[in-house]
Amino acid sequence: MSLHRLRLESCTKTGEGRYLLDQAQARHLTKVLRCYTGALVEGLCQEGSVLLRIQVTPYGVEALEVSSSPGVDYLRRVDLLVGFLKADQWDQVLRVACELGVARIWPVLCERSVPRPDDWGRKKERYERILFESTRQCGALRAPELMDLKPLDVLDLSELPEVRLGAFLSPDSVPLVSALPEGDLAIAVGPEGDWTAREVEILKGAGFKAVSLGPRVLRASTAVAAALGAARILHPEVCSL
Repeated sequence: MSLHRLRLESCTKTGEGRYLLDQAQARHLTKVLRCYTGALVEGLCQEGSVLLRIQVTPYGVEALEVSSSPGVDYLRRVDLLVGFLKADQWDQVLRVACELGVARIWPVLCERSVPRPDDWGRKKERYERILFESTRQCGALRAPELMDLKPLDVLDLSELPEVRLGAFLSPDSVPLVSALPEGDLAIAVGPEGDWTAREVEILKGAGFKAVSLGPRVLRASTAVAAALGAARILHPEVCSL
């Protein structure tokens, strides 16, 4: 059974190998998870993970370092370009992207995107909290970087990895598993209803190769999970940080 996890960035370091937990994480550990003095938990930060023993005091919850280990991450970099979705599916996309080690998430305001948020700044803060919380669930050392929501025709696609695969409902698509490279890549998944012909033209012009995720029409969030899962399962190599 895996240990309960907490993020050390939110804690206050009070000495060498000693942390005072923030109120939210302390409350969750003691009130929800029923952790007690002497219980072991895993602390996560961008540099690695730390085995901690917690101590519940009248003044708060402290965590004392028992041991530390370097971080391990996926060897290949994956960027996700994805059509912006309505709330339930979008939240799921964020969690899946974090669990499967996406480096950057590029939300695209597509012609067929249903939500049209004009308060992206406020919503982005919530989405980043979802990503941050997802790291505790899956043990990721860092959350994916969430880029700003933009229409496809104003995105600077030159920043993406050179190898680019687009999940298109297109007769010229090849199976995804036959197109996966060894190195870094970008994967594009459209909104509900798929990309429009104009958007496909833009993506193909930017070097995206049409790939298929199988014979059935998938929900957008399912398509993201299928594409990222295939990339990670077929090339699961990891490296120490």
